[in-house]
Amino acid sequence: MAIKDFEHSAFEIEKENRSLKYEIELKDNEIGNLKSKLSAKDKIIDKLQSEKEKLKQELQKFKGFWHSIMSHFHKRICYDKDNNYKLVSDDLYKNGIFDNNDNEIANNIARKVTIPNENKPNKNKKKNNDTRF
Repeated sequence: MAIKDFEHSAFEIEKENRSLKYEIELKDNEIGNLKSKLSAKDKIIDKLQSEKEKLKQELQKFKGFWHSIMSHFHKRICYDKDNNYKLVSDDLYKNGIFDNNDNEIANNIARKVTIPNENKPNKNKKKNNDTRF
């Protein structure tokens, strides 16, 4: 009787062992698939980060170009009093190419030619340092 109970227990343990091995195999396959997906996502992230850096560089070039254009308009309109540049500046503003900020930079002698993002940190510093309230 004890031997039959032992054989039955051994059979049940063996059955459970096979079941657990099968579950481990399924989990290993799932882990392998997830690692593969993760690797693919990492490659996509790396590619997107590279593209982001390229876009940042292009944006910086464009900002420099725009800064040069605005400086040129500012100089021609405010200092040289060149009416042709004033006409072009007005036309660019009317057609939505120059916004209010660009138009003010081009036409206001007191206004410095800066890229708007360059102004933001200075404004934040002033707000943070202002302890009157």
